[in-house]
Amino acid sequence: MPNLSTKNILIALLILFPVVIFYWVFQKYAVNTPHWDDFAIRNTLAKILETDSISEKIELLFSQHNEHRILLTRISAWLVFLLQRTLNLKSLMFIGFFALIGLLAIFFQISKKNNLPLFAFVPISFILFNVGLFENTFWGMASVQNFGVIFFAFLTFYWLVFSIENQNKYFFYLALFSCFIGVFTSGNGIIIPLIGCMVLLVQQRKKQLFIWLISSIIFIVTFFFNFQKNPDNLVKTNFSDYKIIIKGIFATLGSMLDTSAIAPTKHLDLAMTLGLFLFIFMCMFAYQVILKKYNRASFRLSQHTNDLFLLACLAFIGITTVGIVVARISYEMDILLTSKYKIYSILNIIIFYLVCTNSLAERYKNNFIQLAIFLSFFFNFYTYFADYQNIRYLTQERITDQFKQQYSDKSFPAKGIMRVLQQHETAFYDSMIDEIWQVQDSTLQNLKIEERAENFFLTLQKSGEKIDLTNPESGLYYVLKSEKNIYLYPSYINTLSIKAYLDSHFLVNNQLKIINFRTIINRLYIQSGNYRIGTIMVENESKTVVWSNQTIKIRHIAETRPKQNW
Repeated sequence: MPNLSTKNILIALLILFPVVIFYWVFQKYAVNTPHWDDFAIRNTLAKILETDSISEKIELLFSQHNEHRILLTRISAWLVFLLQRTLNLKSLMFIGFFALIGLLAIFFQISKKNNLPLFAFVPISFILFNVGLFENTFWGMASVQNFGVIFFAFLTFYWLVFSIENQNKYFFYLALFSCFIGVFTSGNGIIIPLIGCMVLLVQQRKKQLFIWLISSIIFIVTFFFNFQKNPDNLVKTNFSDYKIIIKGIFATLGSMLDTSAIAPTKHLDLAMTLGLFLFIFMCMFAYQVILKKYNRASFRLSQHTNDLFLLACLAFIGITTVGIVVARISYEMDILLTSKYKIYSILNIIIFYLVCTNSLAERYKNNFIQLAIFLSFFFNFYTYFADYQNIRYLTQERITDQFKQQYSDKSFPAKGIMRVLQQHETAFYDSMIDEIWQVQDSTLQNLKIEERAENFFLTLQKSGEKIDLTNPESGLYYVLKSEKNIYLYPSYINTLSIKAYLDSHFLVNNQLKIINFRTIINRLYIQSGNYRIGTIMVENESKTVVWSNQTIKIRHIAETRPKQNW
């Protein structure tokens, strides 16, 4: 018995390991700087705090954000303000992190209900907590909205499905509450009550179905009360090209299979292949659960209940995937493979794994779980190298966003409630801003400039030089300086191959061999002028500014801003 207890403790530590590492990466690289829709959260929170009217506060909490109602995000932002007296976006990201913890807890309960051994849960933790989810993880508003709606959807289905059990009758009313929160967390939350109806129909619970229908109608009518169509109609989906939509669905379902770091030309094809496989699995599993096509000799009612929960989750994933494709396919296929939407592919794989482990014969089950543990280790490990430069670039981007507000656009709030809500995040340039403004003699070499229609591409060759990346701010930044304006840009780190991340210098000392640093200057976001190009190399405590004698003449392109309802 003591050996068994020790074994379980070790397995539990193994389950928690990817969670701890994920949290460590989050703490290291997350930056408390608003990004895109974060400004909308800040502005709405300012209005909530400034008004004394309770009805106006409620109206603002439920007001539209594009096609969404983001009640949960706004309440979270308000709570963060009450606790910290400012809008700390890193705290919003942390709430999104807790939504992932909640999903892990739900899957753990399902694993227990399926009587799976504890070590069978290890792959789920390693698959779920991977840094391929970096885009949502490091974005305050998106983290709460996109992770939050999934958590409340799955929590609703869990409470609703298992409320059929006598000891859990009260789960039904908890499901109604979580359904309400889910509906008003994100646009795809509107499908939660519809899937709930399907669950109750399959379970033939007429009384609860009636209550659920009445409640769902109230939620949906409230959602669409004074609803305005998204005013941004710059890009529309071509529904006549159904083949590209089908490909988009498969690509989104299989987007967790990201080979862009090792085989970029095969990325789309491999994602679509995995997506097709998962689509077939979803259809076959739905057929089995709805029509109860089980082996009668081994069938248990509890198995059908567990599978119905997983099917409800798959329905949410599938319908959301279709919605994503319809809304985004016009922006090109690659956008469907981005980090923002990978969570749905990852959850699909986790459900596939749970179904397989519960369906396999005992003589095959242990071997399958061991294989899954190995593959999940490899997948989790791979994402840290494949997305390392993406995470570093995102951190640099947030830092340069703040610089742009402070010194380029001069839009950083100086007083009032906005200044309270948006605090300055300490950055490397604080101690050297005067030096950055002064253009010195030219010593920068190996700078390549490529001009295209809307962009300039700047590339600084480094030919395998090592850079210490211990500090999250470390890296190369590009400076563009004209007579009137100054801009700071992040840079992409390019290595010879992914093998550079396996070098002992990087694994032990965080020293990475760099081939070049590359950045993109978009004419939409910079004022016209003749700009001198410089670089700032940040490495631990060292910060070095070097200027080139090269210049680029930029003619600003007026941006056609999308219309907004917030």
